[in-house]
Amino acid sequence: MEVITYILQLLIIILAPLAVGLGAGIDRKITARMQNRLGPPVVQPFYDIGKLLAKRPMLLSRLQVVFAGAALLFHAAALALFVAGGDLIVAFFVSGTGSICLVMGAFSARSPYSYIGGQRELLAILAYEPVLFLVVLAIGLETSFLVSGIGGGLLIALPLVLLALIPVLVILLEKSPFDVPTAHQEIMSGPYVEYSGPYLAIMEVARWFQLAFVFGLVTLFFWSADPVVSAGGKLALAFAVLFVTIIIDNITARLTRGRMVRFMLTVGVGLVAINLLVLFVIGQGAI
Repeated sequence: MEVITYILQLLIIILAPLAVGLGAGIDRKITARMQNRLGPPVVQPFYDIGKLLAKRPMLLSRLQVVFAGAALLFHAAALALFVAGGDLIVAFFVSGTGSICLVMGAFSARSPYSYIGGQRELLAILAYEPVLFLVVLAIGLETSFLVSGIGGGLLIALPLVLLALIPVLVILLEKSPFDVPTAHQEIMSGPYVEYSGPYLAIMEVARWFQLAFVFGLVTLFFWSADPVVSAGGKLALAFAVLFVTIIIDNITARLTRGRMVRFMLTVGVGLVAINLLVLFVIGQGAI
């Protein structure tokens, strides 16, 4: 039985980032239809990765390779910890280290666009990481810090915490109004601008692992005793959250860096705090 469990966990670790890649393709298709365009095929992100891997590697600094590889390893390790039922706090900090590697990779290239992109990515981390940490903290306080100990679904107890995850995903998916680090019309691709070929593919796959971890947190909010219903409900919830971020992307314009940070540290943190306060008051009343 344990062998089957290990095989299932390994499959999830492999398939989860691929599902994120497919989600990126669906995202592009829906966005294109909203803008009266046909849009690329849903498997376009995989074609892009294939084309990047086939290109000749070019670098401004050898450190870029080190940080790209480190970002991939840390984000993959965070997802593996999550899938294996490990500690949420540890997985959060491992994933956060992967995000810092992205910034260090941007700073290691002598390029003004890359440097500005790295600075903006740091601001984005400052905006979403406190909210993400509070989300992890709220889940742990409500049930367990071990993923293997979480059961019963969290949607009823922590609806505002799930709501706080949406702007976090808007930043991580590089969508308006929080697409400040990449800002294609201003600084090209921000921290990714000096990556090309297979190294850019590595950074993209690292981002898929990072998103798989955060979408994994979203799936914790739905649970059913029936494994099929549970899996279907988790996928439906993750897609619903992705769809909300697509709507937000298409109806908003980019905010300034300061407003992005202020929004996340007031609204994002506030939503989690209010949810925890309500649970505390209800708990006191029950006593």
